[in-house]
Amino acid sequence: MMKLDGKKILALRNERCWSQEQLAVAAGLSARTIQRIEKDKGGSLESMKALASVFETNTLSLHKNKEHTVVRHELVIRLSWMTAFLIAVVLLGSWVIDILIPTLKGADFDNQYEINGNFRYLDFACVSFFVGVTILCVSAIQRFLNTPTGGSKMENNLKD
Repeated sequence: MMKLDGKKILALRNERCWSQEQLAVAAGLSARTIQRIEKDKGGSLESMKALASVFETNTLSLHKNKEHTVVRHELVIRLSWMTAFLIAVVLLGSWVIDILIPTLKGADFDNQYEINGNFRYLDFACVSFFVGVTILCVSAIQRFLNTPTGGSKMENNLKD
């Protein structure tokens, strides 16, 4: 059983001036299922998908605990790209300290890499930076597509 937001479903139904029976027919569900969902007693994933389709919304908007899910998702995304950028900065700083500064003071560049075990600071810093940028871009696209107008704008652009 999924935890559906019965108050939200009731509000969406009332906005359309539908009875429970009319919603049940439109969603392909029984009137008893609609009554149970509106009383916050849950429903199946199929019921949630059917109601989301009828109300032209996504299933997450009908889920009762969506705030926690969205907050956790956003937190994980932010921590991921911040960690990737932090790693890139640390690696770049290490490269400057271990390789660049001694080289500018007259040390042999190749010898400095050998002293540090041929560790490829810049390679790993670049990879970490691009991982961070990728996470940010995917997050921005996902956020755009999940906005009420964003997804429809994208769909309209694809049709043209």
